[in-house]
Amino acid sequence: MTFSFWQRGLTLLVAVSVGVCLSSELFCHQEDVSCQRKREETMNNFRPPTPRPELVVFDVDFTLWPFWVDTHVSPPFKKTSDGSVVDRYNHVIRVYEDVPEILDWMSRQGYTMAVASRTGAVDEMRSLLKLLDWDKYFTYKEIYPGSKTRHFERFHTQSGVPYSKMIFFDDEERNIYDLNRIGVLSILVGRGVTKQVLQQGLHQFAQERK
Repeated sequence: MTFSFWQRGLTLLVAVSVGVCLSSELFCHQEDVSCQRKREETMNNFRPPTPRPELVVFDVDFTLWPFWVDTHVSPPFKKTSDGSVVDRYNHVIRVYEDVPEILDWMSRQGYTMAVASRTGAVDEMRSLLKLLDWDKYFTYKEIYPGSKTRHFERFHTQSGVPYSKMIFFDDEERNIYDLNRIGVLSILVGRGVTKQVLQQGLHQFAQERK
C-alpha cells in the first residue's frame, strides 16, 4: 500500500511538473518583467524581411482560436454590450493571445491575407470571423470541407499569386505535407500562431525565396 501511494504521488508530481512546463510556454509569469516586455515589443520592433510573401494564409481552428468551431462552441454567437463575443450559453469566445495584434500588424504592413478551413460549420465560422471584426483582414476566404490543396487552387485562381509566393500556417501535419508538396511554404503551428512563429516563418520565407 505504501508503494502504491508513493507511485500515485510521483505520478502527480510529474503531471504537475509537465503542466508547469506547458503553461510556461504560453504565458509570461507576472513577476518576469523582461518576458512581459519582450511580448509587448516584439511586433513593434520587428522589420519584415524581404522578399515578402504575396499571400499569407492562416488555418482557423487551433491556429487563430483554440477550439473547433463545429464541436467546442455553441451557436448562435453574438456580441455583447462590452464588446465580448459569446455563444448560445454566454460562454465568452477566446482567441489565441497574439492573434489580434498579429492581424492588425500585418494589415498595417500591407500584407494580403486569407483563411483556409475544412470545417463543415461554414456559416458559424464566417459569423465568428465577422463578430470578432476579423473579416476586414482577409481578402480571400475558403471555408468548406475538402482538401487544403483545393482551397489553395482557388486562392491561386482568384489572386494570380503563384504557390511559391505564398506562406501558410496550420496546426495539422497532413495539411503542411500536402501544401509543401505543391510549393507553398507551410509552417506547423503548435499552440496557435504566435508572434515568434510568424516572425520565424517570414524569415524562413525570405531566406528560401532569395
